Amino acid sequence: MKKTAMLMLIIIFLFMLIPICKGDFFLQPREMSIIMDNKFIHGNTSKKIMITNNNNYSTNISWYLEHPNPISWMRPNKTFIPSLSYVNLNPKWYIIPPKDSISFYVYLDIPKIEEHLKQHWETWVTFKEENQKSIFNQQHAIRLYIDTPVDLINSNNCSINESSIQRKDYINVTLLVIVISIVFTILLLALVSLTFKKKKS
Repeated sequence: MKKTAMLMLIIIFLFMLIPICKGDFFLQPREMSIIMDNKFIHGNTSKKIMITNNNNYSTNISWYLEHPNPISWMRPNKTFIPSLSYVNLNPKWYIIPPKDSISFYVYLDIPKIEEHLKQHWETWVTFKEENQKSIFNQQHAIRLYIDTPVDLINSNNCSINESSIQRKDYINVTLLVIVISIVFTILLLALVSLTFKKKKS
């Protein structure tokens, strides 16, 4: 009899938790990929995040960037982004009316350096309800994947590597011309000196 009563109390407690633990807001998408082909994106990526308020009252949702936590939850073959400042989310919070939705875009500002090529980063956009009325402080996150370019194309349609090769070739040719000019000048001076000696003798 005592076991049955205890079991009934546990079941009632679980049913009481259902409305408390339900999702008060909905995020879309749950994962987002930004893939760059031959140039870094500076500014709006055209990638949009939407938040829907499922409550019957207005709610204040805020969001921020963080590295995957715990690390073991990071996707395979992904690494930390070197600086969270490379990703810009505006605004950082919003009061959403009941049963309504808002959206915002993801902006990037990744320095165009060779170390940032061929990278596969993962960062999280974490959301929380500031005026949450339940006993649990729920947080939700969107996985943001950023794949940087394998190579870069400049205004002359040459990649960074190709430009480097062309620069090296230019330097090599310049050095060769200088060496040839020096050798030619020495030979010319020697020839003039020999001619002058012959005339003098």
